[in-house]
Amino acid sequence: MVAAASSLHRDGDGTLVVRVTGDWSLSAPTPPAARAEQELRSEAPSRVVFQAAALGRWDSSLVSYLASVADVARREALDVDTSGLPRGLQHLLALAGGPRRPIPPPPPYPTLPTRVGMAGIDVAVHAGGMLEFLGRASMALLATLAGRGHFERRDFGLLIEQSGGAALPLVAVINFLVGAVLAFLGAVQLQQFNATIFVANLVGVGTVRETGALMTGIVMAGRTGASFAAVLGTMTVNSEVDALETMNFDPMEFLVAPRVLAMLLMMPLLVLYADFFGILGGYVVAAGLLQITPALYLTQTREAMTFSDVLVGLLKAPVFGAMVALAGTYFGMKTGRTASAVGTSTTRAVVSGILLVILADAVLTVFFYAVKL
Repeated sequence: MVAAASSLHRDGDGTLVVRVTGDWSLSAPTPPAARAEQELRSEAPSRVVFQAAALGRWDSSLVSYLASVADVARREALDVDTSGLPRGLQHLLALAGGPRRPIPPPPPYPTLPTRVGMAGIDVAVHAGGMLEFLGRASMALLATLAGRGHFERRDFGLLIEQSGGAALPLVAVINFLVGAVLAFLGAVQLQQFNATIFVANLVGVGTVRETGALMTGIVMAGRTGASFAAVLGTMTVNSEVDALETMNFDPMEFLVAPRVLAMLLMMPLLVLYADFFGILGGYVVAAGLLQITPALYLTQTREAMTFSDVLVGLLKAPVFGAMVALAGTYFGMKTGRTASAVGTSTTRAVVSGILLVILADAVLTVFFYAVKL
């Protein structure tokens, strides 16, 4: 390894020649640029020429040395000739000697009104996009039901299992606990009026009309809706959705319609399953606190519930299933091209699914009350 060196000399026409030789490395001593800079300031030459005929290996230490000399020369309004340097070194010096752009200050943190406005705009944009997506999904679902849709029949069975069978344990536990909580609250209040037998009425009617369908919809939004968004979002990031379009497969028919159909089919069955465990949870608490016999509890439940009560829950079920599936598939298909976008889409799918389920439940509850169902 030849030691780095730098020499200065002036030609007869007043040109200052800066010649660099040897191997320039950050790990070895290199000549300082102060001597060349002092030479430029003491007696300004007509121009500065860089030469590197005997230059060996070099790294950023040489770039720093030459850039410092060139910067002083430009401040003295001197021409700098870099044609005697390697081409790569010339490019680096050109970049180093380019105009210095000031670093812009970071944008100010948005104020509360600004953030509220941005959130409102975001909600409006997604609301419009979801309405358009609902129309396309409906057309794809009709095509699928008519036998014209293109999707893998083998995958539909897996979607049925993911949307139904795999959710059974969680749905059972959640609704059992909700039924138990309803029974406990009812028992505490009804004991004051010596009417504890009506705990069965409260749990039975409340479960089949409201909590069974509502809690199942929320559970499915957090579980299946998130799964739909994550899977479709990953496919979007990996350009698999673009590949389907390239092969003339409609992603709405191939990806969205089977998931919506699976949720529409499985939600009523899950709600019936949830109703059973909700009533069972109420009975466990009632039997433990109030010593109500199974026969009495079942008789009271059967007398309190009507077919219209069960029908209300079953009519809500497919609506909730459609809301969960549409929220999950919409945000999955709208995922950006980064890995973090998948997490953002999944979060939005869960939040939107839960919000839509609760909103739909409120509207349907008022509607069924108005039609006396």
